[in-house]
Amino acid sequence: MPSATDSSAFFDPSRAGSRSSNFQTLGQYSEFLRSAMADEESLQMGDNLQQLAVQVEATMVLLQQPRADAAAVAQRLLNLVEGLRGHRTLLLSLGGDWHHFYEFDAHFSVVNQFRIALTRWAMQAALPDQTVPPAAEFDLAAWRVLGAGAMLLDVYEQSRVAATRTAVPEPKPPVALTWWQRIRVWWRRPPVPQHEKRKSGRRGRRASD
Repeated sequence: MPSATDSSAFFDPSRAGSRSSNFQTLGQYSEFLRSAMADEESLQMGDNLQQLAVQVEATMVLLQQPRADAAAVAQRLLNLVEGLRGHRTLLLSLGGDWHHFYEFDAHFSVVNQFRIALTRWAMQAALPDQTVPPAAEFDLAAWRVLGAGAMLLDVYEQSRVAATRTAVPEPKPPVALTWWQRIRVWWRRPPVPQHEKRKSGRRGRRASD
């Protein structure tokens, strides 16, 4: 089983069959989230991941500047920590259908790891030497979180679709009766009254008969 910190565990299409491995930009990620909202909980999950993605993108823009303002970076990282805390609270409030997925544990794990890394980076940026995290390192850690969240949302949506198909079985074609079943059906028919037999017996006679 791949570890929770292995990014390939979240972007391997064979794990979920999965549209969540196809995005490469924030726009593609947002489009996936909008399409994967199946109910109220997945709507909340998708909206929350979207908010995190916007924060991640804004932080990346700041880190990619030639001389990034360390104080601004530290504040942006702390804001993202707060966003992750809210996301963690949301995860814990989700129904039991979410918690039995492997993808839930993987996503929850990388959320905690990213939150710890952000706190460390923010403290380093606030020190006198004002060290900011490398943009590539931040980008990899952030997309592990977003990718794991998308995978969890995708698996949850697929499970709902499968449950709906199971709950509404397709109509079965009629089964031909055996000769013994046909005899039993004929035998159980109510008897025809005598006066009906006489009427049917006189039907179609000629006047000369």
